Amino acid sequence: MNDVSKPLDSQQSKQPQVDVRGALAPVENNSLAASDKKFAAAMSVQYCDDCMRIDFDKFERSSERMQILIANVETCPMCAFLHAALVRQGNKIRDEAEFWLKEDLEGKNWTLVMVCISIGDCPALSFDSVHITSDLWRPRLVDYGFIGKWVDDCVKCHGDQCFNNRSDLGLVSGLQFIDCIARRIIPASEAVDKAYLTLSYVWGTPSGSTSGIVEDNDSVSTLPTRLPRVVEDSIRVVKELGFRYLWVDRYCIPQTDSRAKHTQIQLMGTIYARSAITIVAAAGKDAEYGLPGVDARERNPQLRIDLERVDGNLRLPPSLMVYRLPQDDIRSSLWSTRGWTYQEALLSKRRLVFTDNQVFFQCQKMHCEESQTASRPLSRETKSLDHLQVVFPSDSDFEASHTVWERINEFSKRTLSFEHDALDAISGILNMYRTKCREAGGIAFLCGMPLFPKPVYQPSYLYRTPKRGQRERQWPSSLYITSVLIEGLLWDGHWVEKPIGVPKAELSSTKLERPRRSEFPSWTWVGWKGTSRYALEVKEPRCISGFSECAIRAVYEECQMNMDWNKDAEQILEKSALGLNPKFLDIKGTCFDLARCQRTPHVNPSSHRVLCSLVFSLSY
Repeated sequence: MNDVSKPLDSQQSKQPQVDVRGALAPVENNSLAASDKKFAAAMSVQYCDDCMRIDFDKFERSSERMQILIANVETCPMCAFLHAALVRQGNKIRDEAEFWLKEDLEGKNWTLVMVCISIGDCPALSFDSVHITSDLWRPRLVDYGFIGKWVDDCVKCHGDQCFNNRSDLGLVSGLQFIDCIARRIIPASEAVDKAYLTLSYVWGTPSGSTSGIVEDNDSVSTLPTRLPRVVEDSIRVVKELGFRYLWVDRYCIPQTDSRAKHTQIQLMGTIYARSAITIVAAAGKDAEYGLPGVDARERNPQLRIDLERVDGNLRLPPSLMVYRLPQDDIRSSLWSTRGWTYQEALLSKRRLVFTDNQVFFQCQKMHCEESQTASRPLSRETKSLDHLQVVFPSDSDFEASHTVWERINEFSKRTLSFEHDALDAISGILNMYRTKCREAGGIAFLCGMPLFPKPVYQPSYLYRTPKRGQRERQWPSSLYITSVLIEGLLWDGHWVEKPIGVPKAELSSTKLERPRRSEFPSWTWVGWKGTSRYALEVKEPRCISGFSECAIRAVYEECQMNMDWNKDAEQILEKSALGLNPKFLDIKGTCFDLARCQRTPHVNPSSHRVLCSLVFSLSY
């Protein structure tokens, strides 16, 4: 294939003389430009004595580290490279800083650490680090051969754990695909292959020329002549990897039929979970940015140095390149801040992530990085997923119902263009918990608020101590008793100031705001949102040891209907699963008990206890 990037052979990088080449992007920052000039000035000069003593081959994995000086930036290529690597990561080099080099756990990778013992007049300790790899890699365009090998490795080694090609697409009502060859929208039932890819991206502001679908004479929807760049690039990726069908919400969900649109949105979790691969566009601010490395959009140039062993004594790899961790690219992207994209990537079995620096692939068992192909086996499945789990939690988390609060907390910190989408944007995750937790007693959601089953206690004569060899009898549980809803209402939410990295222009004021989503009731976490300055953190409710019985009515404002929780809890939850939620909860019950003891000589005080109850009625 023409212009496809391939790893450079290490032998081709050797030159008769010391040769340092860096693909340096244009910069605006003065300190960064100065660092680049020092790097370029050191291109034809011999290494300093301090760098000559660096022995990369004798590092003991994860235990040894070596202090280095980086003192000859003007003349030594290695010092200039390490200095430029720190500056390009946004670090300010301080006079009092110490520099250490240590080896990472996997592959021929190293971490350069800058330690500052003090900052100004205040004693402190800060760490800044840069990752360096010995791989040689041309970053301009994507190599589909590598990606194909990653997918093949997953198919051969993991089977149905990562993709089930026999899944019944008929369970997703009204499912449609983009036929990337015919450039038409077709029903899934007409697809010749069940395998399809999905796209997760940031919509941005759609233009009129790229948002509509044209109806053909034969009533088959065709794609517009001009598509958003990210969709056009994704179509190319689909075809290059040997697939044919692509699902994109903008074109595959009916935008004019409100009922069909709602049904499809509720099934988005299933659609992403059953796709062969989800293409994640974790770069740019809108759909016109495209996928870096696919066509017109090139990746960021990588700072690298090709080394020569001087007189056979220089103990250095043949090359070094600054390496940015994939999770750092994802966390710094706009894509990772959007509400809709959270469930799209979380529920996908395989993810092919495009960033401005590289492409990486993660399934349920392994991950592969484009910049690490020369040193890392394709099917490595040991600890390589650990540092990425915070970005994409594994599918097994859904089997533990209590983890739903972690997902809600992560989602609540994200932003939405339209606040009324809040419940739809997480509905796929909630449906996944409903499916996965059925055998463990189940879980339900009332307007997004999790409800966990509680045991239903039976009279003691119905319970018998199991005989030897018999299994202990379990109490039956129910989602429909009053205490389940009462405990669900005790969720905790508070606002915390966003990280310092948030631009000051986005910080509205120092005043703490608690804005509401007026489309949702206040008694559920969905009814509240964060601000530009503060993020909303949601925590699960604390269990209560005892409670008094309450009478709860669900008030449906739209249809002017009231339902009694004690009688109609199952129907209330069924309505909620279909998107119909009560606006108010009218609760009447005992708030707390008062005990008054009258002390009389020679009489037990407890026999004269008078119990009083304070009854409250509250509507949320």
